[in-house]
Amino acid sequence: MILTKKLSTKQFIISHLLILLISLIFLGGLYYILNIQNQTSSNRFLAGPVTTLPRVIKLDLDEPEDNILTFDDQILISGKTSPLTEVLISTETNDLVIKSKIDGSFSTTLDLEEGVNTITAVVFDAKGEQKSISRMVFYSKEKI
Repeated sequence: MILTKKLSTKQFIISHLLILLISLIFLGGLYYILNIQNQTSSNRFLAGPVTTLPRVIKLDLDEPEDNILTFDDQILISGKTSPLTEVLISTETNDLVIKSKIDGSFSTTLDLEEGVNTITAVVFDAKGEQKSISRMVFYSKEKI
């Protein structure tokens, strides 16, 4: 189809202004729609970062010292961890669960077997991760 009718300058300007106006309305609507969709997802970041700092499991064993020789059949186990946390104290023959105090300290006495005793203290966090410390204690009934 061939157009032979010429447009006047006024009609040409009006048609181009109409095309420009329709294009601006279309782009404005597109921007508005995309802005609303992204606005809800960006609000999650206003409260702070999505990730949290990694928690460090704390466990310090003050007593007993490693590789000591004792002539007593009981030994004091003491240390420090997070407040109100359960601590598993285990040897080859015994397992004992104690709860730390409000300041995180814990202590208990443990019966020793003659010879080498490996004492292990273990704490777990809410995610199931653990930290453990082991000590070797040598118990002899005969004093040297």
